[in-house]
Amino acid sequence: MKLALLGSAPSSRMLAPFNDPEWEIWSCSPGNMDLPRSDAFFEIHGPDTVLLEKQYADMGYINYCKAHPRIYMQDVRPEFPGSVKYPFDEMRKKFGDYFWTSSLAYMLALAIDKKPEVIGLWGVDMSASDEWQHQRPGCHYFIQEAQKAGIQVYVPPESDILFPPAPYGYRESSRMWWKVNTRWKELHVKHQQTTSEIDQLNAKMAQLKRHQITLEGAMEDAQYICNTFHY
Repeated sequence: MKLALLGSAPSSRMLAPFNDPEWEIWSCSPGNMDLPRSDAFFEIHGPDTVLLEKQYADMGYINYCKAHPRIYMQDVRPEFPGSVKYPFDEMRKKFGDYFWTSSLAYMLALAIDKKPEVIGLWGVDMSASDEWQHQRPGCHYFIQEAQKAGIQVYVPPESDILFPPAPYGYRESSRMWWKVNTRWKELHVKHQQTTSEIDQLNAKMAQLKRHQITLEGAMEDAQYICNTFHY
C-alpha cells in the first residue's frame, strides 16, 4: 500500500499521483476541495467549530465535508454521513502527547499505523514563519517515526519539509547561516527605515487632511456669503 498525504501548499499539491491506483489519496484543508481524487479527508477540528465558521459555509466547505465518502473527524456525526471517528486515544498511546500540532500530524500517525510501503507528502511545505512554525516540528516527528518503522517517506523536490532544522549551536559555524543572518539584519534595518518613513508620511497626510477639512469649511462659508449677499 502507498499513501499520499496532501496539504494545501500550491507548490506541489497537484503533483500527487491522482491517476495511479497504487496510491491512496488522503487530504485535508478547504484549499483541497478541488482535487481530482480524495479517498479520505481529515477534518480534525470539532464539527461545531467548523459549522460556526461562516467563511467555510460561504465557500462550500461544509457541503464538501458532508458529501465526502470517508472523512475522519473527532466523532461520528449524522450530519456528516461519511464521518469516521479518528482513533485519537489509540494514536496518542502509541505516539505520545507532544506533537499533535496539525492535521498532517494526525494523518501521518494514522498512516504509520496502516504500515504502508511508502508515505508520500505533497502540498506540505510548512515554510511560513508564523502560522506553520509551531506545526513543522510535529510533522518532522512523525516523519521520523515513519522512517523508524521502515516506511519510505517520499517528498517531491518542490518541498523542503524533509530538511531538518539547523542544530542549535552548530548552525553558527555555517558560512551560509552567517551570510543569510547578516542579510536578514540588513533587511531589518531597511524595513525599520521604511516603516519610519511611512509613519512620517501618515502623520503628514493626517495633518494635510485636517487642513483640507478646514479649507473646505472656509470655502462653504465663502460660498454661503456669495449666495446670500449677491447684491
